[in-house]
Amino acid sequence: MSAYDGEDEFGPGQDALCDAEPVISSETPHFDALFSYYGVGNGSIGTEHLGSLLLDMGFNAAPRVLDRALDDMDPNASGEVSKLTFLEWFEENADDIDTPPPTMSKTTPRGHKETHKDNDDNESISALQSAMLDTKNERKCAEADAQLLSNRLAHLRQEERRAQKRIDEANRRAQEIESVKKRNYEHQRAKQHMTEQMQREIRLACEANNMASTLSRERRHQHVSMLQTMRAQSVQETRDERQANLAAIQRKRATDQFELSQRSREIRNQEQSAIKRRELLKKKHENELLKKAREGLALEHQKKLMSETLIKQMEAEEAQLIEKLRITQEMQRAAYEHLEFVMQDE
Repeated sequence: MSAYDGEDEFGPGQDALCDAEPVISSETPHFDALFSYYGVGNGSIGTEHLGSLLLDMGFNAAPRVLDRALDDMDPNASGEVSKLTFLEWFEENADDIDTPPPTMSKTTPRGHKETHKDNDDNESISALQSAMLDTKNERKCAEADAQLLSNRLAHLRQEERRAQKRIDEANRRAQEIESVKKRNYEHQRAKQHMTEQMQREIRLACEANNMASTLSRERRHQHVSMLQTMRAQSVQETRDERQANLAAIQRKRATDQFELSQRSREIRNQEQSAIKRRELLKKKHENELLKKAREGLALEHQKKLMSETLIKQMEAEEAQLIEKLRITQEMQRAAYEHLEFVMQDE
């Protein structure tokens, strides 16, 4: 008995195969029953049963073949070989395993050796032919299982390629999502920069308006001060002129009352004319100052209206941008929900 054969040299009997763990919807029921018979749990078999499993499959593997197989399937000497590992090794090395020799019938007891010659030659030949037929049938079953296992391995590799393709697709979608997030972030930064620029422009416009208002107030104060100075000067001139006229009247009063009266009338007329001229000049100057003040006020009002119009336009543009961003975000959220829905369907 080989060192790798821990079971009966003829392998598990039909009763043992029937008691093995059933495999539901399997493409290789015969192999699965054999593998389950020697299984140690977790879909693996002990390395000591490898020779018995190959023998039951119709292959009489030499010890060197078993040693090489264990080096390939169990390089870490864990003492266990999984079903997938065994199938991959079997697919690659099935042609290198030795051809099975004729074996005895499985109904022969363990350790039984024929010591007496059978007297009935016909029965011996019949038993040998029966054993040969059983061996051929088992070999055909093993070859069929090997073909099915090869198909299964091809299917597993195809599924692995499909899984890798799905992984690549998921990575591609993740990169697309990251690109969209990056573009949205850059758009948000650009919008924030634009908003800050608009706020700076509005602040500068307000400062310019305040400066213009300050300059206008200073000009008005200068005009008022100038007007007051002119009024005081005019009053002083009037007083001086009146005193001079009174002195002249007093000097002439002694000589001629008529002339004095006439002169007085002339003086009064002159005074009235002078007062009228001063009033006209004063009124004209006041009108000019009032006109300049109204023009300055109109200019300031126009600047104020322009600033308010600019602010309203900016506010409207900001509202449009906010609404556009909200719609874009809703479309983005809908796209994400559609993507999640499609990914869940997959």
